[in-house]
Amino acid sequence: MKVDRSKLKKTPTEAPADCRILIEKLKACNDEQLLVELQHIKTWNIGKCELYHWVDLLDRFDGILCDAGQTVENMSWLLVCDRPDNGQLKALLLAVLNFTALLIEYSFSRHLYSSIEHLTTLLASCDMQVVLSVLNLLYVFSKRSNYITRLGSDKRTPLLARLQHLAESWGGKENGFGLAECCRDLLMTKYPPSATTLHFEFYAEPGPEVKVEKKTSSNTLHYIHIEQLDKISESPSEIMESLTVMYNIPKDKQTLLFTHIRLAHGFSNHKKRLQAVQARLHAISILVYSNALQESANSILYNGLIEELVDVLQITDKQLVDIKAASLRTLTSIVHLERTPKLSNIIDCTGTASYHGFLPVLVRNCIQAMIGENNPLMEPYPHQFATALFSFLYHLASYDAGGEALVSCGMMEALLKVIKFLGDEQDQITFVTRAVRVVDLITNLDMAAFQSHSGLTIFISRLEHEVDLSRKECPFVIKPKMQRPSTTVESEDMETDTEMSEVAMDSSPGPSTSSGSRSETDQKAQGSAANAPRPGVQCIPQRAALLKSMLNFLKKAIQDPAFSDGIRHVMDGSLPTSLKHIISNAEYYGPSLFLLATEVVTVFVFQEPSLLSSLQDNGLTDVMLHALLIKDVPATREVLGSLPNVFSALCLNARGLGSFVQCQPFERLFKVLLSPDYLPAMRRRRSSDPLGDTASNLGSAVDELMRHQPTLKTDATTAIIKLLEEICNLGRAPEYICQKPSIQKADGTVAVPPARSSHAAEEASSEDEEEEEALHTFSQQQGEPESTRQSVPLELVVGTEERIPIPLMDYILNVMKFVESILSNNTTDDHCQEFVNQKGLLPLVSILGLPNLPIDFPTSAACQAVAGVCKSILTLSHEPKVLQEGLCQLDSILSSLEPLHRPIEVPGGSVLLRELANAGHVTDATLSARATPLLHALTAAHAYILMFVHTCRVGQSEIRAISVNQWGSQLGLSVLNKLSQLYCSLVWESTVLLSLCTPNSLPPGCEFGQADMQKLVPKDEKPTSSTATTAASGSRRTDSEAVTVDSSAGGLLEGMGLDGDTLAPMETDEPTATDPKAKSKLTPAMATRIKQIKPLLSASSRLGRALAELFGLLVKLCVGSPVRQRRSHHATSTGTTPTPAARATASALTKLLTKGLSWQPPPYTPTPRFRLTFFICSVGFTSPMLFDERKYPYHLMLQKFFCSGGHDALFETFNWALSMGGKVPVTEGLEHTDLPDGTGEFLDAWLMLVEKMVNPSTVLDSPHSLPAKMPGVTPTMPQFSALRFLIVTQKVSFHLLVHSNDYFASC
Repeated sequence: MKVDRSKLKKTPTEAPADCRILIEKLKACNDEQLLVELQHIKTWNIGKCELYHWVDLLDRFDGILCDAGQTVENMSWLLVCDRPDNGQLKALLLAVLNFTALLIEYSFSRHLYSSIEHLTTLLASCDMQVVLSVLNLLYVFSKRSNYITRLGSDKRTPLLARLQHLAESWGGKENGFGLAECCRDLLMTKYPPSATTLHFEFYAEPGPEVKVEKKTSSNTLHYIHIEQLDKISESPSEIMESLTVMYNIPKDKQTLLFTHIRLAHGFSNHKKRLQAVQARLHAISILVYSNALQESANSILYNGLIEELVDVLQITDKQLVDIKAASLRTLTSIVHLERTPKLSNIIDCTGTASYHGFLPVLVRNCIQAMIGENNPLMEPYPHQFATALFSFLYHLASYDAGGEALVSCGMMEALLKVIKFLGDEQDQITFVTRAVRVVDLITNLDMAAFQSHSGLTIFISRLEHEVDLSRKECPFVIKPKMQRPSTTVESEDMETDTEMSEVAMDSSPGPSTSSGSRSETDQKAQGSAANAPRPGVQCIPQRAALLKSMLNFLKKAIQDPAFSDGIRHVMDGSLPTSLKHIISNAEYYGPSLFLLATEVVTVFVFQEPSLLSSLQDNGLTDVMLHALLIKDVPATREVLGSLPNVFSALCLNARGLGSFVQCQPFERLFKVLLSPDYLPAMRRRRSSDPLGDTASNLGSAVDELMRHQPTLKTDATTAIIKLLEEICNLGRAPEYICQKPSIQKADGTVAVPPARSSHAAEEASSEDEEEEEALHTFSQQQGEPESTRQSVPLELVVGTEERIPIPLMDYILNVMKFVESILSNNTTDDHCQEFVNQKGLLPLVSILGLPNLPIDFPTSAACQAVAGVCKSILTLSHEPKVLQEGLCQLDSILSSLEPLHRPIEVPGGSVLLRELANAGHVTDATLSARATPLLHALTAAHAYILMFVHTCRVGQSEIRAISVNQWGSQLGLSVLNKLSQLYCSLVWESTVLLSLCTPNSLPPGCEFGQADMQKLVPKDEKPTSSTATTAASGSRRTDSEAVTVDSSAGGLLEGMGLDGDTLAPMETDEPTATDPKAKSKLTPAMATRIKQIKPLLSASSRLGRALAELFGLLVKLCVGSPVRQRRSHHATSTGTTPTPAARATASALTKLLTKGLSWQPPPYTPTPRFRLTFFICSVGFTSPMLFDERKYPYHLMLQKFFCSGGHDALFETFNWALSMGGKVPVTEGLEHTDLPDGTGEFLDAWLMLVEKMVNPSTVLDSPHSLPAKMPGVTPTMPQFSALRFLIVTQKVSFHLLVHSNDYFASC
């Protein structure tokens, strides 16, 4: 079937230019032209890309396969392509199958292919050429991917069944059906008569006209026996058609019968017999690679099969090349499957371990024919056969037994000849690559033969040769000036060189770090265009694969002790020149080759550090520094992660360190963390990877570099602080807006990125399947940045068309991971002290309050990461400035929230709602700090609160003391006072917003907040369009909101409940909000208003919850109890003496409790329910501030609570709730109509709190008691007596309850 486009995700990777050209060319062809074009494509000479780009052509190919696989009218076994008059269709079918096999081999995302059911159908063709073409395509799928194993059972089962039928044994050599004998053109008398006899047994249900006794089995054994089937003039399809009419053959047996008919019918024809042998070998290989031989392994891979395969290879007939290649591929698959059990059998049968064995002689003859040794006129072996032979060698060498056999037969010399002499054509380069990989494998076992034949020299010469060929396409190379003694001259030369090399940066996959000077260099670029690489030109796949294999080998060889003598001179010849060209042209060679070239230099320097000066003399190190620091490095995680290690190698001597510092390295290197092009390299590759792991690894590596070279510490720290300042600039600049991390456009599409190189060339080898995943990741990464930058469609954000979306949250997360790794990679505080001394705390802490951050920033991983860095600095350096800076920033933000505390004029309402309603464009006002300054100030305050929560939650006594001292300072107490005011305002705001979103919660005709509510849906705007607009901009809201009314109303209470946490401040139980009847009353306009109010409600309730958590932690810090209570039996404590700072902090916290319990709403409050809701929150919040989790009181908090008037306020609150401030007679109880619904709930909470206060066992025996005599306390200051507190509380409680007896009696 055609590709399901509804499930298709547009790949961010742009197809290579040559791919696009071919795709458009083929799409423009009619069937006749398409046939001609496809027949001309024998090998793949273009780039490797996503299969996504070929979807249109694949759909067209699917139509051709579908047409060819249709059955002829009235004949269920004759396919359209088998009719004699459809020769043109068959030719097109074969061309499509062969081209698709090439395409699948050189593409990614093969799971998109959707024509597998047509391939299964075509396996029933009478023409074995069609069957072979289908099998060739399936072979590519099975060897290159797990496509077949991942098919659904409805598609996989019939396919594997047909393959099993094709692969089944014909009887073996002992029965006269050896593969070699079947391949020879012998008289039919040489074969058993059963070769052309059809004998088929099956059980079938009897027909309806046959009566069967109940006791007998309903299944009857039938058989079909036809001798000399090949003499019948009818086609296999027609014979099958006749037999299905004559016999009641079960459906599941019909395909097997047809396979037998086709084989017996064509066996006497030598050509068809060869095709049948080839099809059988192909089917075996596919089944092996697809792991589909579990049950039939012994019957298909029977004893003697390997000998038969080797017999086929020994046939001298040159016409049997395809069969021999198929035999080699089958042997290769058996090595892959069986490994050791069959491996020794294969080695023995092929004579691999002997110099004069069959396989070694065959390989040497093949190589001699390739390179024209001894006899230039010698005809080379066919490409298909040679490819299969080298592939077999590679897989054989992958196992120790196979590698030892290849060493024993002296294969090294022949393989080195391939590397040394074979030509430059693409097909020949592929053989050189395979030879290099086989040599790489067998040198693990024997290095002597490699050295005795000057293998290293051959490798370096071949590398030079391939690079010289690449220079014709890409002549550019970085040429830094020679270093001079004068520093000023040095810097000028480097500047000049930077400008010269800017030409090469036009096609760089990374971002430009010198955009400002780009225009100035354009003219120079035009003048030196001849030296620049042509944009879009890439190294051909085959050459890239060869270079990669050779560089991998060199990297291994340099570190091998066996090379210790010769490796010192490896950089004396042409190797540095070759490496310079590769390192200079990352755009041409691709990131993998660039990385390998730098790693070769790095391992050489670490292996031979004394020779670093020679590399500096020949300019190789300068080229590396230029490519890594002045140009933009490729945007892959592997390259980024390797940079510090490379720099460590280049800085091993003073000269290298000086050159490194001269390039201003850290400032340039760290900028990758703020580039959209590098974001994909920072993201997780798999869900199991930790977030930001690339940035963390980079930070750890930079930390190691700074420790190896202590002189770099100051410069690196300066660059880190500049990086933080740049984040602050991005977060404050009004022209930017923060986009959500990793989101796409509403329609699932992304902007088309500019043409970029996929460098799929590096994976052209047939033996390197494991590299495809890494390359695929890079291909996705290369196209992703542009789509990421455009992922938020500006046209959907009304009024912000001029603002540029940037991934600010991603930047913050990555930079914080990076900085934390540098600062806390070791337990020493030297990096932290340097950071603090250079005044890095200000930009670090300022990140939490950036105006461009979205309102859901406090709940993000980025915010947690900032808090983590602050905590690391505090813990390692014990530096109180961390908290001081945070308190200063928070103090200024709280001052900006003053308008939130001023009630709105009559008829009243919500301050946050008024701000939202007065904004110019309601639907996007939450995105702009200018439109909703109070809402964004709340977000900033929330972020700082979370940071303080994070830093307070520590166990070290010294850090706890620092925290208490800072909160007990004048600044800390001022902030606490403002936070208490903020907390009260948040409870009020949440109560008002919730009531405005809840139908029937306000008296009829009440104008409270209604004017602002009406502004949310303008009269001239239809509610439906408003809803749609809100949904469009909802991607930036704190939560994803459903369009339905019910889900909108149901989500209002999010963040308002306790969630099992007794510190949660805002438990406001609104029964009507969750009432199904209330949901049904919501109009579309009301639903739209709810959607727009929800971010306000979420922001206020979450901040209130965070404040409650902070206050609870501060209580524990003040009283000296651990942050995390261990559950253990109560042990009597003598009590610790609180410090003056702790007493001051405790006083400030209890003043908050007093303020909450004595709070009065504005006079225009429409219902007493609002005040009651406030008191419910206050009482619920008071309990965890005074008592621990086991109901033991904190005596310090009880003392301050009593002294601040909170004790009196608590009981006054009770009086007010019973009588609504004297308006309701106490005797009527809960039945009075003027009492709000929540009165009973309030009484429950109040009584539970008072119960704890009057419990003698817990109050008198609390582990949080105060010492009898506290040092530093003057006699005039009151001492706390738990007994006296208990007496006073019990007396007041008893008095209140006695006077309220009538009330409770009425309840």
